[in-house]
Amino acid sequence: MPDSASLDLRATSKVELHRHLEGSLRLRTIIDLSREAGVPLPGRTAAELAPRALLVSPVDSLEDALAGFAIAQSSIRSYDAVRRIAREAVEDLDRENVRLAELRFSPHFLCEPGGLDWDGAMDAVVAGVHEAVDAGCDVAVGLIAIFSRDYGLESARATVDFALRHHDQLVGFDIAGTEVGFPPRTYRQVLSPLLDSGLGLTAHYGESGPPDYPREAIETLGVARLGHGLTVAQDDAVRDLVVARGVVLEMCPTSNWLTGGVASVAEHPVRRLLRDGVKVTINSDDPGYMGIDLSHEWEVARTEIRFTDEDLRTVTRTAIDASFLPQHVKDRVRARHFVWLGEGR
Repeated sequence: MPDSASLDLRATSKVELHRHLEGSLRLRTIIDLSREAGVPLPGRTAAELAPRALLVSPVDSLEDALAGFAIAQSSIRSYDAVRRIAREAVEDLDRENVRLAELRFSPHFLCEPGGLDWDGAMDAVVAGVHEAVDAGCDVAVGLIAIFSRDYGLESARATVDFALRHHDQLVGFDIAGTEVGFPPRTYRQVLSPLLDSGLGLTAHYGESGPPDYPREAIETLGVARLGHGLTVAQDDAVRDLVVARGVVLEMCPTSNWLTGGVASVAEHPVRRLLRDGVKVTINSDDPGYMGIDLSHEWEVARTEIRFTDEDLRTVTRTAIDASFLPQHVKDRVRARHFVWLGEGR
């Protein structure tokens, strides 16, 4: 095994559990798709579009950050567009040496601009992933369906039905969108049909909401993972519950800084939570929208949050174990790409 100072963070095989398909669009792709669909843009080139389409400095709130997705969202008007963004998302994962990945998307959000049929969009996402893999991208990909809280309970029920129809093509289900004012108990009954579906359950809680939200998501919804879970660090009792239940936090340092969850990346609590026995992972969230990738997140974890290379091994082992992909897939990928982790657990 190499010594702890020798990891090449860009070349090392990685795992990504929290990446949004709609947050992965390349600027060039937004321009191409918008031109094809006749959708006006506030810029003709990537350089002109970047100041309006990228989030690269902190905003006042998560809600402000979510509003910034409008430019990318408005470009998605056809099934060919959906297939393209899925293919390119896998190509980008492969380029980053991400070998096990979960891509999540909201069918309501994805299909709304073009009035697309959700099932047709599902077929297009799967086709795009397969195109990339068939072309040589060495990434094991699992897909997660998202219910966006902003769309209301009717959309939640429709998304649950969608996930059940496509349970053979999905590995998990997620709740995302505006958090404050939407406590987990709101969705207990809506999500109940998923309990015996075989789909893993995660939820965006603790990104901007109080610690009671992650606690309630664990106790009421029975989530295995929390998207972000940042505010778990604010309450020792909630942290202890997370440890006791083995709930995994999908943490995204740069994203949490940009959306106002932490004052700086260096102040992110992920390392403290790791030292306290919480199962944490490092993820990119919305790399296209935020102008980053997972290698960047590993680099800031090392340089700003003071992760050691053994910490990176630990969070990578956790991510493989916590992935909703089938065990035989994880075992194959681990044997093929993750010898660098050694035998530690």
